[in-house]
Amino acid sequence: MNSKKDMKYLKRDNNGVYHLVFRVPARFGGRLVRHSLFTNDYNVAASIRDRFVTPVLALQSGVHALEEIGKSIIQAEGDAVRHLSSITNLINAPQGLTLDEARDLYLAWITRSDYRPATVRKYTDYLNMVSEIIGGSHVVGMLSKQDAIHLRDRLLADEKGATTIFHTFSIFRSFLRWLNKEGLITSSFVVENFNIDLPAVRKVNTPIIPPSLADEAMLALPGWTLVPRIERYTGMRIGEVEACLTGNLGCGIVEVEGYRCFRITKEFCKTHADRFVPVADKLAPFLTEEALEEARRQCVFTGDERRKESPAQKAYNRAIKKIKGCEGCKNHSWRVYAQTMMIEAGVDDLIVKRIVGHKDSGNVHYGYTAARVEAMKKALDRIP
Repeated sequence: MNSKKDMKYLKRDNNGVYHLVFRVPARFGGRLVRHSLFTNDYNVAASIRDRFVTPVLALQSGVHALEEIGKSIIQAEGDAVRHLSSITNLINAPQGLTLDEARDLYLAWITRSDYRPATVRKYTDYLNMVSEIIGGSHVVGMLSKQDAIHLRDRLLADEKGATTIFHTFSIFRSFLRWLNKEGLITSSFVVENFNIDLPAVRKVNTPIIPPSLADEAMLALPGWTLVPRIERYTGMRIGEVEACLTGNLGCGIVEVEGYRCFRITKEFCKTHADRFVPVADKLAPFLTEEALEEARRQCVFTGDERRKESPAQKAYNRAIKKIKGCEGCKNHSWRVYAQTMMIEAGVDDLIVKRIVGHKDSGNVHYGYTAARVEAMKKALDRIP
């Protein structure tokens, strides 16, 4: 084991790679420098520190001396520390990769990847927002914890919700990890700087619609009954239902292996693969062209193919809450209802997961698997 003295100016990341960590003398700006040595060998890391960094700091040498460090390290240590020639870029921040430049590289990469268009748009919006708040000209490899605190406080001042703030930081950390993996920044400390305390996200399980009230709840809003009926007998998300009704992003109603099915394409589905949900016998008689066209007219998609909550959906959510016993329910409660009913009927978990479109290895969210009292009583009555 190395003593504390031996580890002076050195720090290891989670992969065991050594980093130089030191502060430039105050007379030269006082900037904190963190730079990977690209080696897991302590002897190499200590040799670099002892031969170059320690003397420079002791003598309070200037930027010129630090430039010589980079050249000398390359000559003395070879490929393991080739990238240390960029040490002056860390000290002279304007010469580094800016946040705007790094963002553009990342967005170009996810656009070429298999991310859904909606995901690409979401990442673009969030990263643009961060760039605007922090400043796109900032060197991304030099972002500090103070930058993270400034971002959080600005989002709070703009009255962003806890979920939005959580997603902002989550996406930004993913962006920083990608930069680190690609070698565009050379320190995992930048990612760690954005692990700060955030407002707690309040997670509430969506309540199930009581089965005894299912028929009444389905007809809660006259003139808008087909969508809740489809949700009831498929467990699909309302966005998926309306995408199938309008043909958005290739979704629709198709025939598969002799069965009529809703097709949710990989561009729309969270599982990143096309999903097919068969039309149940109780639903089929209601899928007439006239009914489909009427429901289709009430769906709202923007020009960039984003779905918006329609006036009909808002009215339905208000109407269903007026039913005694459904005060906490909403449109999404049908998804909970469908999955819970399938589970209580003994349908295999893998089949349920495939129908509702969850890719989790477990049985997804707790709210979806919570049994009703009646079902629990029946289970207890079976104990011999």
